[in-house]
Amino acid sequence: MKISHLSAECMPFAKTGGLGDVTAALPRAQAAAGDDVDIWLPFHQPAAEWYRRQGTWPELGCPPFRIDIMGQSYEVGILRGRLPASEVPVYFVAHDPFFQRGPIYAPDHTGHDDGLWRFALFVRAAVTAMKHLGRRPQILHCHDWHPALAPMLGAWSNYRDRWFDEVASVLTIHNLHHQGSYDPSLFPALGLPLETMPLVTENGRVNLLKGAIVAADMITTVSPTYAWEIKTREGGAGLDEVLRDRVDRLVGILNGIDPSEWNPARDPHLAARYSAKDSAGKIGCRRALCEAAGFSAEDPGMILGAIGRLTEQKGFDVLLDAVPQLLHEGTRIVMLGSGDQKLEQRMLGYARHNPGRFQAWLGYDEARAHAIEAGADSFIMPSRFEPCGLNQMYSLAYGTPPIVRRTGGLADTVIGYHGHNLDTANGFSFDDLTPGAIVGTVAWARSALASSIWPRLVYNAMHADFSWQRAAEHYQTVYRQARTHRGLDW
Repeated sequence: MKISHLSAECMPFAKTGGLGDVTAALPRAQAAAGDDVDIWLPFHQPAAEWYRRQGTWPELGCPPFRIDIMGQSYEVGILRGRLPASEVPVYFVAHDPFFQRGPIYAPDHTGHDDGLWRFALFVRAAVTAMKHLGRRPQILHCHDWHPALAPMLGAWSNYRDRWFDEVASVLTIHNLHHQGSYDPSLFPALGLPLETMPLVTENGRVNLLKGAIVAADMITTVSPTYAWEIKTREGGAGLDEVLRDRVDRLVGILNGIDPSEWNPARDPHLAARYSAKDSAGKIGCRRALCEAAGFSAEDPGMILGAIGRLTEQKGFDVLLDAVPQLLHEGTRIVMLGSGDQKLEQRMLGYARHNPGRFQAWLGYDEARAHAIEAGADSFIMPSRFEPCGLNQMYSLAYGTPPIVRRTGGLADTVIGYHGHNLDTANGFSFDDLTPGAIVGTVAWARSALASSIWPRLVYNAMHADFSWQRAAEHYQTVYRQARTHRGLDW
């Protein structure tokens, strides 16, 4: 199939979280399977910086052209690069005032959130460039709210633009809580017929994600359990009724992980390599992590790793509440992350007052993240909600049985050991997000670590299949459904 992915993020050009990983790995897997795939991104400042570090620059994709939005005309350029480790073309929509900012979701110079304006320009420029280049995809695959205008143009602009007649749209919701909500006065910037405004508004505001949910031919989420959760009042973030109305178009497809980036057998960031067949090198990785964290490598007590954005969504506030008891019971903890300043200060405070027992690194460091995944005994993810999650899959691949709250993708990937399922268990899980539940589950994992069952848990973890090839096959089915719903052949 001819597939065009539209996203605000893609590794290595721009990334703030799992979205950037997915929009690099899925197209790469699809191209390897024989699909004709390209990726469309804003030319963010981090992308320009990445090219400068490489000592190169993307080529001109097509001559510059102008896009009109609410009476203002903007000249945009289209640059063409390539996704590393593949032949997948990447097309960048370039407009300096809108996209050359430090953080990719930064407001404008006045502090105003102009996201609707920026991403409307991105989508309309991408579609215009596809026409100039003579590339009309069979599938427009849009990720989260940023390119959400594309399904709406395809569904509601046909009387003006027949180009969309042969194009089906798929929307992937990576995190329902990010919806692109703006003042209704900005609706004209979308360039949609006025009669569609009720379809794009929620609670009196333009809601781009809602519009895409209503307009898309198929909707996916990044795990089966999350697809179920977002249809409930508790998990629907205000859009549960809209999603229930489209339940026949909603599918959960579990993300995969990229073995070229996350494979302990050839990971350049590790002190020692190892595999499911020979896991001896994990001992060396544990020793290296102890040295970096200031821990005693001879202490057999559990080392618990945690990586991620320090937010309440990730449950780090509750984890930090549990830290004193965890340390008291003999668990050592290594954390890497940044986010909420209060949580950052709590994390750094534990590190200052518990040397040799608690280590904290602020920010994100790719090499250190790999070292923690490989060197820790177990990895904890106490998320309040987790659309998919990738770190638990990295942990499984690295033989580091994870401890997770049973929600979203965590429930779909981690089979908690309960004493009678050693043949299938690959980690530990709990339901109640409380310090007591965390302490109790870590104690259960700690007892398993000290017993003969741990090697089997590691074996089960490292033999789990989270390949992108599997995910790409599921997306093929969704693409065919999308075209069928639109009355198109595939």
